[in-house]
Amino acid sequence: MSRVDVSTLLFFDASCLIAAVISPTGGAGFLWGLCERGFLQAAVSQLVLTEVARNLASKLDPGYLELHRQQLRTCAPYMSPVPRLDGQPRMYPEINAKDEHVVAAALAIRADLILTLDRPLAKEIERAALDLPVRSPGDFIKLDLISHPFYSRLRQE
Repeated sequence: MSRVDVSTLLFFDASCLIAAVISPTGGAGFLWGLCERGFLQAAVSQLVLTEVARNLASKLDPGYLELHRQQLRTCAPYMSPVPRLDGQPRMYPEINAKDEHVVAAALAIRADLILTLDRPLAKEIERAALDLPVRSPGDFIKLDLISHPFYSRLRQE
């Protein structure tokens, strides 16, 4: 990925949003916090938010769902339009059908990068050779964030 700055648009998939809720001081939570503070831009889609809410409500403590809603209000991420995939030929056959909406939404808004903790999805995106980098939060922090013009301040504030 080229230079990272305040205009860098990160598309958070469900795994990263859930991680940001469960562990706000972990990699995904740290990056979400940078988006809240305007150092980066966050993007999601309604399908991703629905997946997150469903998983938080059914598998975890109900308090996490409220924390997730609070994080969304605080950050106000860019909302990608819902990609129309039903009944259409597969746009990205290299991507698992259940995750195709993530790629379609990120491409629709011209996200600079997809953040995911889903390793199989990351490998599928890389194999598809789309012009869309994919990273785990940890890899983005180690490999890309260092080029941010405010890098020296990011962990201090």
